[in-house]
Amino acid sequence: MLINELPDDCLLTIFDYLNNLDDLINCYKVCIKWSYLIAKRTKKVKYLMECPIYASDYVFYEGLDLIDETTLSTLFPNIIVFENSNGDDKTFFSKCMKAKDAEKVGSFVRNHESLKGIINFLDVPIEKYCDKLEMLSTHHIEPDILQNGSNMRQLYIGNVTLDDFKRVAHYFPNLEKLRIRDEGVHHFNKGPVFEKLKIAELDLSSPDEICYAFQFMDSCPNLQSAHIYTKDHRFFVDGNSKLECLQDLVLSYIGPSRIDWNDLKRLFMEYPNLKHLRLDRLWMYDEHIEQLVHILPELVLLHIHDSPRVTQRAADYVENYCKRYGRSIKFYFNDDDDYNQVASEWPQLSTEDEEFSLGFDFMKHCFLKYFDALPYFLIPIDY
Repeated sequence: MLINELPDDCLLTIFDYLNNLDDLINCYKVCIKWSYLIAKRTKKVKYLMECPIYASDYVFYEGLDLIDETTLSTLFPNIIVFENSNGDDKTFFSKCMKAKDAEKVGSFVRNHESLKGIINFLDVPIEKYCDKLEMLSTHHIEPDILQNGSNMRQLYIGNVTLDDFKRVAHYFPNLEKLRIRDEGVHHFNKGPVFEKLKIAELDLSSPDEICYAFQFMDSCPNLQSAHIYTKDHRFFVDGNSKLECLQDLVLSYIGPSRIDWNDLKRLFMEYPNLKHLRLDRLWMYDEHIEQLVHILPELVLLHIHDSPRVTQRAADYVENYCKRYGRSIKFYFNDDDDYNQVASEWPQLSTEDEEFSLGFDFMKHCFLKYFDALPYFLIPIDY
């Protein structure tokens, strides 16, 4: 039997396994029948990415010659996320940028009503061509995107200080998720209030004296989850504010000095409803764990990683405390297998590296991951 004699459903099943854009374009050109079936298959595609991901709603591209962007628009009418971050001049989109023909990419972006997110780490701000973006990952905030900032729900900026962002923050009144990689000396004097921000992910790993992440969080009254990565051993802690909504906190420390426990204690007292806490490399002691369970009355998951001074004594105290006061706290501290144990006992928490994850759920997609492995976007289920 010749391959073209196969039923359409059988061919479609085969085409579902094609995830490389080169392969799909070549098959599209074979004949009228294949053009029709490939177009039917590519209507399922929601994510056009640069890295290989093998699922029917993903397509990745690499090594493409310049092709008609109209063909791309025809084949992929339902794209939700589009990635344009490879600067090695091998991809179609990179070649367009190299040729100063950004309008080709702009045409592709502009013609997609379904497009919600762009990952763009090249110098040309192609996001300016799409005035309905709700998710953006980029190195810089360009003036063009500020005009449409009110639509933005999720934003990742790879090269900005907290103070820099404060100056343009009023353009983004509806942000629900913010991720910043602060590569400068970070200061944050009192800034605008982020009423709708639910998730904050702050990398403040550049050398400094004081970590201002928590002062920033104080300006987010409805913040539910935070992932903080810092080298600073001193924290700016207000001491008078309470983040009643904060339930999830990951704090990773990579500095050379020890963080003062009194600073940490004042910090945790600001979060009375915290349920899930992960602390990496904070050099804690058993007595600190004993105090934590008293400070945080709603705590149900405590993960202490890479703190060799925390021992079985702390675990015994937590167990006895829970029996005495009728609480349930899952406590993990053994560095040899704590991640495996947490993942085993909390299977709903993902450890998989993903550029974006399905579902606006910090605990599921972010809690057990290091900062560099966090997804750019959390894709709402209803997209």
